Formats: sequence, structure tokens, C-alpha cells
Amino acid sequence: MNLIKILENQPKSCINCLSLFLIGLVGWLDYQIPPEILIAIFYLIPIGIATWFSDKYSGILISLISAITNLLVNQRPNFHYLHPLVPYWNTVVVLVFFLFTNYLLSAQKLTLKNLENLARTDALTGLNNRAFFLEILNIEIHKSLRHKEPLTIAYFDVDNFKLVNDQFGHTVGDRLLCLVAENAKNNLRKIDVIARIGGDEFAILLPRTGYNASEVVLQRLQKTLSSAMQEQNWPVTFSIGAITFIKPPASVTEMIERADNLMYSAKKKGKNLLHHELSTDLTNET
Repeated sequence: MNLIKILENQPKSCINCLSLFLIGLVGWLDYQIPPEILIAIFYLIPIGIATWFSDKYSGILISLISAITNLLVNQRPNFHYLHPLVPYWNTVVVLVFFLFTNYLLSAQKLTLKNLENLARTDALTGLNNRAFFLEILNIEIHKSLRHKEPLTIAYFDVDNFKLVNDQFGHTVGDRLLCLVAENAKNNLRKIDVIARIGGDEFAILLPRTGYNASEVVLQRLQKTLSSAMQEQNWPVTFSIGAITFIKPPASVTEMIERADNLMYSAKKKGKNLLHHELSTDLTNET
């Protein structure tokens, strides 16, 4: 498993160089043994590495180089085939086998990637789901503690969302949530993380963002979302609860509860509010 993780973190150029080295190693071994003993199957090692850890096209290239190498090392002056074209036919057969293996690995890799995305993504909005958001939040907490950087988490939901569902139907409600997700995502930075937590509730993580900067981001977001809803004549607003940590607690649950409580506090005070606090508690243990 450690070797797999190491390979996953390598650039494609390194993976391709490793594959070429392994082709040379297998080719040298192939040359040392009698041509009656076929070891072409071992070329699947560099082909598999290139396909899985680089990409499909690198796998195709490595397959071609492997087939050519297999042909060249088996051109022995003392060994005669039944027909001069036999080694070329064998090369074609081997190449087809290599390319088919490349195709199967590429398809399997794509399937696993799609399954991974499904496990992390909210089916309706395309945003991150709750489980993946918690995973990212846990990672960012440790980064914040290690680098001593602030961290902001915000919760917001759609005020009067039930009214939209009742008046216009659930199809319109789904469109509303998708529009919220699209506008929110477009108004955040690449390093920011947004997720649909459930129903009409969303969560935002602003890494390395202090109180003032996050206040600007959240106020702009609230105005953008409100404008988008007004354009559709949907009678909804947004209540946002946010908290900026100078030093976040090690507990993901505690952070979420505090942001969630602030959001409900905003709703109780009349809705369509941003309730943002600064936590300066430096007594949390890492």
C-alpha cells in the first residue's frame, strides 16, 4: 500500500521513466533466456504502471514500446522460425494483448473514479456531500493547528424553503437548490469548500481566512444569493451562521455544532441575517 501511495504522488514523467526502465529490464531478461521461453507477460508490469498511475495514452505508448522491444530481443541469429513473418505475427498478437490490457485497466480506473465521485458528491446539486465535507474539515483543522492559521466555517440555509415547495412544487424546489449551489460555488475561491449538508442546508469552509476577510466573503455571498432568488421571484432569503477560529478545536463535531447554532440563532432573530463570531479561545489542545 505504501508503494501505491508513493506512485500516486509521482508526476507522470517519473511514472513514464519508471515504465521505460522496467521495459529495459524485462527486455534484458528476455534476451538472456532462450527464445522458446516466452516472458512477454512481464511487460504487463510497466504497462500496468503507466496506465494506472499516468494515463491511458501513456499506457498505449508503453504497450507499443514493449511490443517492439519484445520483437527486437527475439531476433536471434541462431534461431530460425518456420516462416520469416512469424516473429512479426507474434508481435501483433502480443501488442493486441497489451492494448486490451491497457483498455481494461483504463476502464476499471474510470469506474473507480466515478464511484469515488458518487460517494463524495451530492446527487442533486453536484456539491460535496456531508461525509466528504467532514473529511476535508478534519484535514483542514490539522493544517490550521500545524501552521497556526485561522479557519472559518459557515452554515446557511434557505429561509421559507418549505413555502416554495408548497406553492411551486418540489421540482422548483430542486431548481432553487441547484441555483443556490451554482451561485455559491461561483462566488467562492478555489481553496474554499462548499457542501450540501442535507435538505436546504449548506456548509462552507474557508481555509486560512480570518474574520474580516471571511466577513466580506459571506456578506457578498448572501447578497448574490438573494439577488438570484429575486430574479426568479422566489420568496426566500438566507440565514448564515459563521465562526472564525484563531485556533480551531481538534473536534470536528464541536466546530459544526457552533456554526449550526449560530445559523439557528440568525433564524430566530428574524432570518435573512449573517451571524458571525470570532473565537479567540487558545486553550484547545492539539
